[in-house]
Amino acid sequence: MQYNDGIIRWSKIATVLFIAMVVVADIFGIVITQYIAFIWAEVFDTLRVVILTVVFYLGTVGAYFILVSLFKLLSNMSKDIVFDRVNTKLMLIITGALVGIAADCTVGGFIWSGSWILAILALFMGLVVMSVRVVFDKAITMKEEMDLTI
Repeated sequence: MQYNDGIIRWSKIATVLFIAMVVVADIFGIVITQYIAFIWAEVFDTLRVVILTVVFYLGTVGAYFILVSLFKLLSNMSKDIVFDRVNTKLMLIITGALVGIAADCTVGGFIWSGSWILAILALFMGLVVMSVRVVFDKAITMKEEMDLTI
């Protein structure tokens, strides 16, 4: 049975669009963080606005790691490279970036409470990705064992 990899193609397109959104967020980061600081967080002192700005830009660095790794993962899958150690390494990078974003947002949470929610979401997504990674690792190990018995 032939697999239709249309969903992979659309996922790659969506990943590229998300990368473009992060680039735009980087370009307008100062304006975005000032809006969040002044309107949502009601923070007006320079130090806390600067901290929120740094938190924002560190978060976008993590987003790049996640999105580039996701694009590589999808590219591997479109080449029928699924249960491979390369993919589990990419998932480890994604998990690490999500944990980094969670730590970053935790710092931001001391200034703006909305960052706590983002930290919890990042940790939850990291848990999901790590769980999928464990399943992939188990499948790879089983595949290797079956290859040895044949």
